[in-house]
Amino acid sequence: MPSVSSLFTQRLPAELARKLDRTEAAAREALIDVHANLALDLVAILAPRMPFDEAIDRYIETMELDGDEAEPIGTRAVALMDEREVSEDLAREGHRGWGWDWRYATPMGALRYIRRHKQRSDEESLWLELAAARAEETLVTAHIRFAMEFVDLMEQHQHADPSRAVAHYVERLDLPELRARMVYQRALARLADDLLPRLPDE
Repeated sequence: MPSVSSLFTQRLPAELARKLDRTEAAAREALIDVHANLALDLVAILAPRMPFDEAIDRYIETMELDGDEAEPIGTRAVALMDEREVSEDLAREGHRGWGWDWRYATPMGALRYIRRHKQRSDEESLWLELAAARAEETLVTAHIRFAMEFVDLMEQHQHADPSRAVAHYVERLDLPELRARMVYQRALARLADDLLPRLPDE
């Protein structure tokens, strides 16, 4: 992926810079909503096992979101929950999971308890991994949409080729390395359909 230097950024025409700033701001706002809705998907999955605020924290931890990102995403996720969902979540308090009771008060019972607890933890770990994988795909799709807006804006101003425009988007949004590569690769693959010369048999 080509590097976008600070000199490249400094050479941006004022009008283009303003348009890119607006697009970046729109992207950041939209991505908060994407994250919040993905967090609520996890809330629904984990509802029988944990309260919504804990499930949201699990999402934030699993997606390795830092404090600057985590707070608005968590707030937006809670705001998107309606009163019925909150009431249902509160009603589940005291009925989630399973605890220690007299049936486990024997050596064999204790062993069964440990096994069930491990099975439950393994299952939740798998769910979190699957949810994270699905979330990554959703986030990459959202990023590609805004990266293509960068491409269109820079093309209109004849400022950069498409690959550098996508690289500029990835750099400005400061995407994690793996996500950045996925966005860059898939955005260019989409552009290839329009920009590559056609072969004779096509």
